[in-house]
Amino acid sequence: MPYPLLLEAHSILRWVVILTGVWALLRFWSGFLGQIEWTRADRMSGLIFSSFLNLQVLLGLVLYAVSPMIKFAMTHFDTVMKDPVQRFFAVEHPTAMLAAAIIAQVGYSVSKRAGDDRSKFFRGALFYTLAILLVLAAIPWPFMKYGRPLFRVLGN
Repeated sequence: MPYPLLLEAHSILRWVVILTGVWALLRFWSGFLGQIEWTRADRMSGLIFSSFLNLQVLLGLVLYAVSPMIKFAMTHFDTVMKDPVQRFFAVEHPTAMLAAAIIAQVGYSVSKRAGDDRSKFFRGALFYTLAILLVLAAIPWPFMKYGRPLFRVLGN
């Protein structure tokens, strides 16, 4: 699959991750604060969020392996580490996203295993909040010096 198409898919999937993350956060925080009974839909919201985040990280790792920027970074690591833009894409972005995926997966696991409904909601809410904050912090938003477009179109 050509690099631009992978990059576009990665860009589009970002929105799916954000939307499913917001959905999970709404379910878990409202469940915790409202003392609502835990349902299959609550569990599924966490599963869907963590699954899409895992898929996004997997796609990102494939991009990492074929990216011309990363190929340059691997041979000029000292130079890349001095440049905040190149360092963001070579180190900070993948590290934060991998950490977010791990945190979301742990959140899914600990929430479904908790003993009571309130604990399930709280644990999921806590871990998913941390995961989505990491995701949002590590996205190259257009207003940042290393920003990318909100909606990537081939050739853009």
